[in-house]
This record gives sequence, structure tokens and C-alpha cells, in this order.
Amino acid sequence: MSIEDVCCEGYERKEENGVCLPKCHDCGVGGKCLSPEVCLCDAGYSNRDNRSVCAPVCSEPCVNGNCIAPDVCQCANNYRFLNNSLSVCLPICKSSDCTNGICQEDGSCLCRRGYRRNETLDKCVPNCPNLSEHSDCIAPNEQRCHDGYEGHWDQEQNYRCEPICSSGCPNGRCLEPEHCACNVGFGHVGNHIEAGCEPICQPACINGTCAAPNHCLCQPGHVPTNGSQHICTPSCRQGCENGVCSAPGECACNEGYKKLTPHRCTPSCEPQCGVNARCTAPNICSCHEGFVMANGSSIHCEPHCSKQCYNGICSNPEVCSCLSGYEAISPYYCVAKCSHSCVFGTCAAPNVCRCFNGYRPRAHDPYVCEPICSEPCNHGRCIAPEICECEPGYAKRWPSGSCEPHCTQKCINSRCDGGRCRCYEGYRLRDGSTSICDPVCSPSCINGECVEPNSCKCWPGYEDTKLFYECTPVCRPSCQNGRCKAPGRCVCNEGYMLYNTSALHLCHAACQERCINAECLRPNECVCMPGYSFISISSSECSPDCSEPCEKGSYCAAPETCKRLTYRALSSDGTGGFSKWSKLGLTALLCVLLVMLPVILTREYLQRRQSRKDKQRVHLIENPSYGVCVANTEELPADQQIELGD
Repeated sequence: MSIEDVCCEGYERKEENGVCLPKCHDCGVGGKCLSPEVCLCDAGYSNRDNRSVCAPVCSEPCVNGNCIAPDVCQCANNYRFLNNSLSVCLPICKSSDCTNGICQEDGSCLCRRGYRRNETLDKCVPNCPNLSEHSDCIAPNEQRCHDGYEGHWDQEQNYRCEPICSSGCPNGRCLEPEHCACNVGFGHVGNHIEAGCEPICQPACINGTCAAPNHCLCQPGHVPTNGSQHICTPSCRQGCENGVCSAPGECACNEGYKKLTPHRCTPSCEPQCGVNARCTAPNICSCHEGFVMANGSSIHCEPHCSKQCYNGICSNPEVCSCLSGYEAISPYYCVAKCSHSCVFGTCAAPNVCRCFNGYRPRAHDPYVCEPICSEPCNHGRCIAPEICECEPGYAKRWPSGSCEPHCTQKCINSRCDGGRCRCYEGYRLRDGSTSICDPVCSPSCINGECVEPNSCKCWPGYEDTKLFYECTPVCRPSCQNGRCKAPGRCVCNEGYMLYNTSALHLCHAACQERCINAECLRPNECVCMPGYSFISISSSECSPDCSEPCEKGSYCAAPETCKRLTYRALSSDGTGGFSKWSKLGLTALLCVLLVMLPVILTREYLQRRQSRKDKQRVHLIENPSYGVCVANTEELPADQQIELGD
């Protein structure tokens, strides 16, 4: 008895390997039959309608077509895809062109709204009920005029296309594109129908233009002749400035001039005058008011400021413009500008703060300076340079020291250390004193006094220089041909000397030899006055010049002036005619000089002595807790010392 294997219902045996596999109707491409009549579909297929059949799936429904593959539609017979669509199918029209229409299922074309069927053209064309002449309907109720016409709405709100004439047809009207019809008394310009119309004058105008029919208008510079209506003659009635009238209505400029207007000639400069300059005469440039020639140039001018612009440039006459990052505090002085106020400092450069002495910039805020205490303020905080504010129960022994038990000794410009006063940095102990320290300036102050370490204060009549230790004297007004040696005192340069005691700042040239009929303009150099010349073998004496020789018995007494010789005998006492009063005047003048000389020398001596005393003055820093500021004194007496309160 033999045994035969039989596949279960819904399964079938494969001949290749004899395995029983489930049967499905159609699992499609890539699908798999999981169990009888149950398919596992591949991507793009679905068995939602029939579990044993895998049908393709289209993400968009196929309108008037079938889905034949994943996302692939096939239109039905007599249908085609709509434009660029792959899922919507429309009927195919029998007509060749259904643009601006909708194709019906029967193959006919139904025009859209605003269009009508043109059987001749076999297409849908736009519909314009009131189509204007000389226009085309390009869209529903939208007209476009033919070339050479332009459209506009008339008073009855009808669209009209009118011809265009580029000339505008003055004195006429436009009949057709570029075709003008002239009014009576007018004719085409240049006999061209597309041109405008101009008036006609008979006879023709001479030196004039026809302004209206048979009415001439003379050209500029012309006037009618003897009441004639068509003949004009030239005229230069307005004159010719810097020129001559060489032709009717025209001016010919003089040499070196060029025409600015028909009746005005202006000077010509070659090369041309630069900015802020004008040509005032042939080849001569002059600057505008407030401007001066720039660095030896003869054509370029630049603005002039009577004072130097500090941190700025002279941009206009007497107007200084500050450099970037600076602002003006006076018409000629600009200072740096910072976006924030500098606390305990000054704005030294744009947005750059410079801290005061004893301060430093805060780490996270460059516009705020904080005081510096060289030693830590134990049991306190730094509130000012080298000054600590102690906590309750503590006190400072010196201004820049830390907070600790106080020292009863009063130290001036110094701190108490082990019962002794030790000077602050930049100070030294005064000779003969054990508690007073004076500031030190190195080098020593010149014409000033040392008020802080390496900080000098100038004496009255002196001013600061770039060197902190040097002060220079000030002379107002400034010395001319000399230098300021002391406040208000000028010393003349070599070859110059003072002549006027009321003008001690003016030094005049000095000549060893007396200048006769000449002026001493430079040291030891005489310059003859006009009409005079140096006599032979002399550089200081000048004699008058006479172009014609003087007659016998006469001499040249003044330029071009001859005078006869006269003789006068000496007086009987041999004085040559000096009167008694002249002698008395000379004697009185000599007495005044002998009295004033000792007074002037004494005044100079007292000024020098006072200056030496001022150099010894010293400004001291007050110790708010343990000492006082004293100038030019030794230690205070015991009964005047200031005790520290408990």
C-alpha cells in the first residue's frame, strides 16, 4: 500500500521542488502570496479592494483614466492629459485649436466667458462689444490701438484710438499717423507733412523769425527797420563790457578776455583758476573773501583761519572742522569725544579715557577709573588714590596704608612705620625735619615749583611746555625780532634793539653807522629813501638825486630840487647859533637819565630776588588722619599739633 502526499485546500505543489505553496489570484509584480488568497503587496501596490489581488496605487486619482502602475495614469480612449498634468485627462476636441475654451465629451469646443467662436479662424477669440476703429481686441473687453494710434476715453466713456503725430502738430491737427493738416496761414515745417506747422510770412523775415502769419519777430540784438514788419537790423544797444561791438548783436572781446554773455566779456586765465578763486584780470587769479593762495600756487586757493585749528582742519574761512572723534569747545579748538563720561578721568582720545593720577581703568568698564591703593586696605576699602576707608574699629596709620591700629605720630606726606615717618613714593624728608616730606621733581622745575612728584606748577608769568619740568616765560604781545626772556620782557635778537620804552616787545634793526637820508631796515644795512642814493664810498649816507645838474652856486638839496648856497657866520661865542634854551633842554634831559637809571636797576634786582623765593615754595598733601599740609615750615610746635580722636 503506497502513501501519496496531497496539498491542502488552497495550496498547490510546485513541480520544481514539490513544495506546497499557497495560491493567490494575482499578487502583481514584487508581491508575495502569504496564505491562500492573501497577498503581501510590494511598494506602490495595494490589496485593499481584493486581498488576493495587488493593484497599482496612484497618489492622485486618475480623472477620466486608469492607474496602470504606481503613480502612472493612462487616459481613456479619446482623452488626453491636461497640459502638464499626469493624472487629469480631458476629452480630445475635433477642432484643431480649443485655446480659451473647454473641450466637451462629444468633441466640441465651448468658448470661455468673454470669448466667442470664430468659425473662420476655427478658434475662440476675445469679445469686445464696442470695438474702436483702428484697434484690435486682444482680451475680453480689452482693446489695443494699431501702430501709430493711441487710445483714450472720450466724454461719453467710449474708447477711441486717435492718430499720433510726434511733432504734436502745433498750429494744426493730426489726421493720420505722422500726417499734420495745418491751419490757415501756416505751413509744414520744412515741407514735411509729419512735422509741425509754422506761420508763413510774405515777404520772408530778414534777421527775424515768423512768429504769426505775416508778423515777424526780430532776432535777439535786432530791431525793426523804419517801421518795417519783415526787415530787422542788428543792434548792440546793451553795450559791450570789456569789448567792442564788431557785428550786429555781437561783441568782440578785448585781448585777454572771453565772452561770458553776448554783451559781457570776462578776463581769461590760463591755466584756469582753481577752486575758491576767480579770474579778475587776464591771467591773474584772485581768491574769494576768506581764502588765500595755497602754498605758493597762483591759481589754487584754500580757506584761511586766523588761528590754528587744534585737532581739526580749516574747512571754510574762519571755520574749523573737527577731526573724526573730536568735538569743538571753541571756534578753533577741538577736544576728543567719548561716548560715555569718563569717571575720575579725562577723554584723551576718541572713546579713550585717561585716568587721573592715582586711578586706573576698571577691568570691565573702560569709561570708569577706580582709585589705586599700592598696599591692600586690610579691614577697609580703597575710596581714593592711596586712601582707604576703614571698617569700624580700625584706623589708617597713613593715607595710602592699610587699616590697622593707628599711629599717634603726625606724618606729613609720609606714613608712620615703626614709630618713624617714611615718605611716600616721590617725596623726600625735608632737611632738619623727621616728619615733613616734600615732593621731588626730577629734573628740577625750571621757572616753577614742585607741587607733586614730577609735577611742576609754573610761576606767574610762565606757561607749561611739553616737558613737565620746564616753564617758559610769557610775553604779551609776543616779541618781534626777539625772544621772551622773562615775563613781559623781550630780549632782542642780534642786530636789533629797543627804541620805544612804551613798546617793549618791538625790536628794531640797529645800524652801527647812522643812516643819513636812509632807513635801517635790517641789522647794519641802510636803505636809501626814495629819490636818494648812496654817496661814493659809503653804505650809510645817501644824497638826493637830481636828474639835471644844478647851476653854479646851487646844490641838490632834495630829490629833483636845487637850492642856492647860503652862508651864515658863527655867533660871537662860537656856538654856531645854538640858543641858550637849547642848552638848558639838553642839560635837563641828561639829569632825568641819571635819576631813572638807578630806579630801573633796583627794580630788576627785586624781581630776580622774588623769583628765587618762589622756587622754594612747595605744595604738600594733607594727611586727613594723622597730619596737616605745611609749606616752608619745620615740624609744628607741640601745642599746635593735631591729635587723632579715639
